[in-house]
Amino acid sequence: MVVIRQLRVQDAAAFRAFLERLSPASRYARFQYVVKDVTPQLLRPLLEADPRWHVALGAFDGERLVGEARYVRRQEPDKAEFAIAVDDGWRRRGLASQLMTELLRHARRDGVQRLEGEVLAGNEAMLAFVVHAGFQVHHHFEDARLVRVKREIPGRLRPARPLFRSADSARFDIGAGFG
Repeated sequence: MVVIRQLRVQDAAAFRAFLERLSPASRYARFQYVVKDVTPQLLRPLLEADPRWHVALGAFDGERLVGEARYVRRQEPDKAEFAIAVDDGWRRRGLASQLMTELLRHARRDGVQRLEGEVLAGNEAMLAFVVHAGFQVHHHFEDARLVRVKREIPGRLRPARPLFRSADSARFDIGAGFG
């Protein structure tokens, strides 16, 4: 049975093992650059998340992390960049959908009105997934390798909290990619 919960600093070993198990193609799709070594410098901003602006969820099969989903708010606190990745061996089992459902629940609760992201244009599986999940796909005018995806989140429960984070730091914290 898979349990989805917020990731914690104590999950560093499980998160590292998860990223190391991803195939090179999946790791590239997730981060949008080649990640040869999973270093503490890579893990730290992904696990030491301030819940006011960064929600990081993990899907655990026992002690083994098999998926992750997160969003990081942008300069506009009602918008957030998201990322999602699933262990290669766990794909096509509905885990990405479960992670997205939980991510949307957290976003709605926290007043996020729109999730946005960048997906590699050749990542057909992720593009099919986000379209099925209700996202709109748009051309990326600055980088032909990428497409922008956006989804409005209806039913905002409370106003977004004002945050003072730059879009650049949010992009770094999200790990800049999808898988």
